[in-house]
Amino acid sequence: ERHIENDKIDTRVPVVVIGAGAAGLCAALSAKEMGVDVVVIERDAVPSGSTALSAGLIPAAGTRFQRAKGIADTPGLFAEDIQRKAHNEADPGLVEAVAQASGPLVEWLAERYGLPFDVVDNFNYPGHSALRMHGLPSRAGRELIDRLRAAAETSDIAILTERVAQRLLAAPDGRIAGVEIIRKDGVHENIGCEAWILACNGYGGSPDLVRRFIPDLADARYFGDPGNRGDAVRWGESLDARLAHPG
Repeated sequence: ERHIENDKIDTRVPVVVIGAGAAGLCAALSAKEMGVDVVVIERDAVPSGSTALSAGLIPAAGTRFQRAKGIADTPGLFAEDIQRKAHNEADPGLVEAVAQASGPLVEWLAERYGLPFDVVDNFNYPGHSALRMHGLPSRAGRELIDRLRAAAETSDIAILTERVAQRLLAAPDGRIAGVEIIRKDGVHENIGCEAWILACNGYGGSPDLVRRFIPDLADARYFGDPGNRGDAVRWGESLDARLAHPG
C-alpha cells in the first residue's frame, strides 16, 4: 500500500498477524510450532473481537469427539453443506481445504493446548446435515478467546495490544515489507516482516462496504465487533488483489 525503504523499518519479525481473534491466534500458534517467530497486532486492550461475541462454536467434521457420540460425518459432507448454503458460489478448492482442516484443527487445539471441546448435540444449526458444532464447557466465545490467548502467552507469542494496523508496507520492488501501526499514544511504528497474515475478520462494521457489496443489507443492524471495518479488503484492493464473491 505504501513503498518504504529498509532504513525506515523500526523492528523486524518473520511473520506479522493482524488480528488477535480465534483465527489470528490459531495462525500464530501454528507458526510458532513451526519455529517461526510471530508478532500479533491487536487494536483492543484485551483480545476479544467477534470471537468473544459469539458462542465460540467451531464446526468440524470427522472428529474423535463426534465418533465418541456415534455421530457419522465426513469432510466431504461438510463441503457439500457449505456449497449448498453458498448456492455453489464458493471456490471449491477453498471449501475443500476448510472442510478437510476443520477436524484436525479442533483435535490439535484439544490435544496440544488442552481446550476441552465437546460436540453440541441438543440442537443443530441450519444447513448442517450432521451435528458438528464443537464448543467449550461455557458455550461462550469469551472462554475460547481467553484460552487461545493463554496458549499464545505460554508459547511466548508477542501480542501487541492497543495497536491499530494503519497500512501495509511494500518495498520499492513491490514485495512485502511490513506493516505500519499506530500505538495508543499516537506514535507510528513500522514493523518489517516477510509475510502478513490478515486475520481482521470481515467488513460488517463498515457501512460503506456493506452498501457496496450487499446493498440489500445496507440498513441492517450489525451484531459483530465494530472493529471489523474491512481493512483487509481495502488493503487488498490497494495492492491490486482480486476480490471474489465478497457478498
